Amino acid sequence: MIFNVHFSKQFILIFLAAIFITSCKNDKHKNTIPPQATELESLDNNIVEVTTNVMDFVMPDTLRSGWNTFRYTNKSTETHFFILEKLPEGVTLETYKNELVPPFKAAFTFLNKGDFEAAMKELEKTPKWWYDVTFAGGVGLISPKSQAETTIHLKPGTYAMECYVRMPDGMPHAFYGMLKEITVTEKESKASMPEADYNITVSAKTGITFKDSLQAGNYQFGVHFKDQKKYESFLGHDVNLVKIENDTLITTLCKWVNSADITSLRSPAPSGLTFLGGVEDLEAGETGFFKVFLDQGNYVLISEIPNAKERGMIKPFKVYN
Repeated sequence: MIFNVHFSKQFILIFLAAIFITSCKNDKHKNTIPPQATELESLDNNIVEVTTNVMDFVMPDTLRSGWNTFRYTNKSTETHFFILEKLPEGVTLETYKNELVPPFKAAFTFLNKGDFEAAMKELEKTPKWWYDVTFAGGVGLISPKSQAETTIHLKPGTYAMECYVRMPDGMPHAFYGMLKEITVTEKESKASMPEADYNITVSAKTGITFKDSLQAGNYQFGVHFKDQKKYESFLGHDVNLVKIENDTLITTLCKWVNSADITSLRSPAPSGLTFLGGVEDLEAGETGFFKVFLDQGNYVLISEIPNAKERGMIKPFKVYN
């Protein structure tokens, strides 16, 4: 069922939250990428090691403010990602679990049963503080048995970290352990803003702008969010890098990442797609970075929004030797 509504702005924002809290896909397809030592070159400063073994985030609970590089190792058999949500002052993960998760969980149960009216009633219980949450980036989708690096700038405060891919039954990984509290201190990291080999620009007006081809090798890409908006999915735009076996899979990919469709973003992901990371939602004007090794083949940059192709939010490019 496509969640395409003529409801109030409040309800739209509520369901956006539900989408976020309820997704982190089980991805049991064949396209896994064993990490190779030569494929990722670590940054020198403030590396935050994050590991997922099954449905978890193993990492430090406290980080310094400023530039942080997240090296995310996905040891599981699922595709995962994570996004950081900066919580309003006084809100903790305990608050999050007690006040936000229950109505979302109930709503998704009703949505999966096709009872939209009951789902809406549950979502109306969303706490008011949710509307003051801001999204602070994270590591884009990565396939099982792989690794990705993303660098973002964090402000002091309390954050919720989650994966919102959906299980085969439509329920999110966040409900199964992929929800963690992170404290970012006033003390700043010594890391400086990274330098990009190439820049990617994402905008609701102009889509994703990038090169048409690259030579194989190690790269660090800058992702500049020229603007930001909420779509029918009630989510903003992000940038994910995907290697595709052939161009015929673009339509399949666009459908699968459409988070407005309650049947999408579910595991397993379609065959022929390998997710290589990226940068999750940032505010307008902000820039994140991600590192990746590209070998020969066909790739796309895509945002998890409805009608990504029609909106220019997918950018195919080729990598040659």
